Amino acid sequence: MELPNSDGTATVSAGVRAEDRRDFIKVVATGTLAVGIGGAIVECSRFLKPNVLYEPSKVFRVGEVGSFPIDSRTVVEGRGVEIVRDRDGIHAVSLVCTHLGCLLRPVDNDSECGYTCPCHGSRFTPTGQVLRGPAPRDLPWYEVYVDVTGNLVVDTSKVNEARTKLAV
Repeated sequence: MELPNSDGTATVSAGVRAEDRRDFIKVVATGTLAVGIGGAIVECSRFLKPNVLYEPSKVFRVGEVGSFPIDSRTVVEGRGVEIVRDRDGIHAVSLVCTHLGCLLRPVDNDSECGYTCPCHGSRFTPTGQVLRGPAPRDLPWYEVYVDVTGNLVVDTSKVNEARTKLAV
């Protein structure tokens, strides 16, 4: 229904304007519902796919025993471990500081200090005992063994509490 204005033009009645508002609200409500349902479907599909962080194996080969000469220290890159071989045998010492987990730097030219922490200044002997804190504990030694192919294997899931060396 059209109503005439004072200038002679027609205007749309109030009933038609209310229907336009209702249509707009219906469109907005339908759009909001569609977005909500779409988001729920996306989240449900994410639930079906496993959300796993893959870590490297805690048991790994470091090379043939012959590649570690007597009186050598070899850092295994990316593993936080150093292989130390002396006349008594081979052992693997952790290069992760027992204070806050910083990676230690091996010191080659000091017979008393074997490792230093670049973050907080802890110092350790070549066998991993604390010389100066704030590190609360000695560096752990990990289990090492030779597999059937002659490769040296380090198992960082097992700490060598007795600090025994592998005789080779």
